[in-house]
Amino acid sequence: MALISGWIAVAFILLTASLPLIQWLRQKRRAAPDSPQTRLHAGLGMATAALAFGHTLTAVPVLGSSRALGGGMTALAAGGLAFFVIVAHVGIGLQLRNTRLRGRKDKRRTHQITAVLIAATVGAHVVALLRAG
Repeated sequence: MALISGWIAVAFILLTASLPLIQWLRQKRRAAPDSPQTRLHAGLGMATAALAFGHTLTAVPVLGSSRALGGGMTALAAGGLAFFVIVAHVGIGLQLRNTRLRGRKDKRRTHQITAVLIAATVGAHVVALLRAG
């Protein structure tokens, strides 16, 4: 179950991340904070965080499996860090929904940095587990 929930979470990460990129490619600008595209991105982002939490819960009982042990601390640390970065990313994203937010540029940059960190940590988590067999 942990394997399936992990790949579902990865699929949601990719889907959620693709929405602002598609918006940028089509319109050559970001969507407004109160636009339907942004609401969809935020909703999928919260669903992704819930899926990451669900994956964590399904992974705990199988931490003693050969695959989990083979992944070692790299897989465990990367997965744990990814989970916390996802939670921070959602929090920053919810702040960006405020149309009167001050310092939007800095918050947006932090949101983008956490998105890159999510990709890197999830990638490290997946690679470590795949190498474990």
